[in-house]
Amino acid sequence: MRATPLLAPGAHGPAVRDLQARLVQLHLLDHTPTGRYATETATALRTFQKQAGLPQTGTYTTTDRTALNSRTRKPEHDELHYQGTLRNRTAKPLG
Repeated sequence: MRATPLLAPGAHGPAVRDLQARLVQLHLLDHTPTGRYATETATALRTFQKQAGLPQTGTYTTTDRTALNSRTRKPEHDELHYQGTLRNRTAKPLG
């Protein structure tokens, strides 16, 4: 089955914010989810893709989503809309 692209640099909106919050949970992104898919998000996603043994494209696909969702939990509202720095926050445990 071929992976379908879902998001790429330049995208914006709630789906990007969800992706960013999940990357924060894995300590791959250290800024507040902005909802804008820019360089930092693509770089963090490439790191995740490498760790997960996936092609390192920086484009979010259905395969990436499945792998990311299995390693993270659904972000809570405050994780999606946090207004402070994330550098010193610890990720909440899964489960």
